[in-house]
Amino acid sequence: MLKQMSFQRMQILCVVLLVMACAAVTFGQERKERRKSGKGNVSSKTVATKTAAPVAKPSPSPTPVVPVALVNPAPPDYMSGEANVSVKGNQNPIIRLGLAQNGVNVIEFPAADSFFMVHPGNSELVSFDEETARLSKRSLVLRPGAAFVAPPAGSIARGPSASISVQMQSGVVVTFLIYPVRELSQNAHRCVVMYNREEVVAARRAAGLAINLDGKDPTVKPASNGSIRFDSDAEKREPIVPKVSRLIAEVDSSRADERVRNGKVSKKRPDLAEVAHRALKEAVQNPARLGSFTKSRNGIALAVASAVDLDLQARLVVVAVRNDAPSDLRIVAGDPDLYVQTFDSSGKTLQIERVKRLFVESTSLEGKLSKGEVAYYAIVYEPPVLGASQRLRVSVSQTEAADEPATGAVGNGTRQ
Repeated sequence: MLKQMSFQRMQILCVVLLVMACAAVTFGQERKERRKSGKGNVSSKTVATKTAAPVAKPSPSPTPVVPVALVNPAPPDYMSGEANVSVKGNQNPIIRLGLAQNGVNVIEFPAADSFFMVHPGNSELVSFDEETARLSKRSLVLRPGAAFVAPPAGSIARGPSASISVQMQSGVVVTFLIYPVRELSQNAHRCVVMYNREEVVAARRAAGLAINLDGKDPTVKPASNGSIRFDSDAEKREPIVPKVSRLIAEVDSSRADERVRNGKVSKKRPDLAEVAHRALKEAVQNPARLGSFTKSRNGIALAVASAVDLDLQARLVVVAVRNDAPSDLRIVAGDPDLYVQTFDSSGKTLQIERVKRLFVESTSLEGKLSKGEVAYYAIVYEPPVLGASQRLRVSVSQTEAADEPATGAVGNGTRQ
């Protein structure tokens, strides 16, 4: 019995060993196959990698070339060299001319017309040759005045320094704005004003304006009795050149300057027309607030109030002009004029530069002042930065107007 049991155990053990041996053989074959398959994949990948065609890299795009823009300097506001200006109908042109320190402007008008009146603005800056105007009756020569100063080298463009208005017998009015220039090449050597006198007269007649201001119609020819008279009164007639007087006063800006330094100036700009109108009304009601008038000179006297700040870029000054002459006077168009005057160490004038005006309101109609009348001006301007040798001044020029009819005064504002 024991022998039979041990024999059975031996059989079972043999079967187990046989199964284990078969399993080991099978596992070994599978492992070999896996290793072979792995080596085949690696080699195929390697070959694929080696035989793959190189990918072409895109070439970098060229940098775009930015075109260079040529900046041309802006053309000047004034004419230079030889200028020709055509006037049509009832046009009243404004002609801008450059004038150098050592140059002149020769201005010619049509032979069919002649001067009636010449209105110089500021003869100390730009003067005209009265003798030439009287002899030619239609040619005007402008020259730099005693206070004329050419702009320094490298300075930016400047505005006109003076204006001259010319009215012809036909009635046409031509205004010349003179720009100080540094080089003679910028000077307007000759300016020809061209128009048809009959066309101008017809247009002014249709507009209801005065024509033939000398009182004579050139189209009406007197009856001839066979005799011809030379050097008649008509040929002897000279242009009317009014006498111009100028008065200067300084503007006190100390109080406004102090407010700016202390930061008390308003940052919001008020309505300039409203402020000017209110200041003008207060000056008329309380003229003593302007202070005393200057000593009368050539029939006019000035009273200038202290400047008042409106904001950092605007100030207000009120100027009163009184007619102390025994006859009527007229304030030159564009006055009172504000400007900065620069002096050297000996007190001589180096430069005069106008101050930009933002708004002007006046109680005078066209600057006409009767005997003893006072005209008030409220001027809003851009405050300049003044150096130790600079002064802010106001000037008023007047012309005799005794031959003109008296007119009333109104208080309407005029924008500049």
